Amino acid sequence: MGDHTHKKKEVMFSYRFMNMQMGRLFNNNKKLSKDAVMNAPNGASDGSGSYMNVPKSMSMDMHMFGMMYAPSNRITLMLMNSFLEKEMTKQRMRMAGGTNFEVNSSGFSDLKASALITLLNETNWENSFLLGVSLPTGSIDKRGRTPASNNTRLGYGMQNSTGTYDTYFLVNNLNTIDKFKIGEQIHFKVPVSGNNSKGYKYGKEFDANLWMSYRILNELSGSVKLTYNYKDKMSGSDNEMNKRMSPAMDSYNQGFQKFTLGIGLNFINHENFLKNNRLGLEFLVPIHQKYNGIQMGERYKIVLGWQYAF
Repeated sequence: MGDHTHKKKEVMFSYRFMNMQMGRLFNNNKKLSKDAVMNAPNGASDGSGSYMNVPKSMSMDMHMFGMMYAPSNRITLMLMNSFLEKEMTKQRMRMAGGTNFEVNSSGFSDLKASALITLLNETNWENSFLLGVSLPTGSIDKRGRTPASNNTRLGYGMQNSTGTYDTYFLVNNLNTIDKFKIGEQIHFKVPVSGNNSKGYKYGKEFDANLWMSYRILNELSGSVKLTYNYKDKMSGSDNEMNKRMSPAMDSYNQGFQKFTLGIGLNFINHENFLKNNRLGLEFLVPIHQKYNGIQMGERYKIVLGWQYAF
């Protein structure tokens, strides 16, 4: 996000599609079986109560839309939003038959507005920082049919918004050395509006990216990226989510640290046909995951991207 700026009056539209698959269950960095999770004490008990169902897998499709406009050579404005489609499969406890059931949700997420400010823009060195705000335009009241009710509020991961106003700050650095590009980026996100209308707020976030690309041909480059993601614990909880039901509805099970490796290809056409269009493909896999409490871990992500600037 925000890895480049534009010249005065330039406009860019972008679309990215991301598919994320989740499946393994973790407590801290230890993998757990489904039976072990259903025997684990839930956040609503004194240590004697266990969960009634357990998440088995989750799939999310994210359609990300973005627009950038530069009112001057130094400032680039950016708007971003996403449409999310989520599906989670859960398994009931053995006493309830051990059967599987699915929950689904979809809708737009939070709107992000930001300004990217150029500090340095030389031939082989670019440096910029970004200030932005995330507006709670998505829903935190997604509901679905479960064995407990036909109108159950779904777990935190099935909601589409933080429900809070969040500020974020980003620093971006890019060096070009012949056919190589090397980039570093750090990103902070902090909720600033207190608990949301359901009584909770997500923790602070910190991301760091280190990436390198090599221009294989004039129009084609390959890239490799190492990413570190940190998310702090949640404060508060949604009282309508029954912590006894599932780890996905227990506010204790929030926050993580992850290292992810990404490999990508980028195609930019400089000729008349599809001129100024950029296409990208990236495949990302976690190489280390550590979670607060019991959570599903990532298996992989696939990102397809398109950008058009004029």
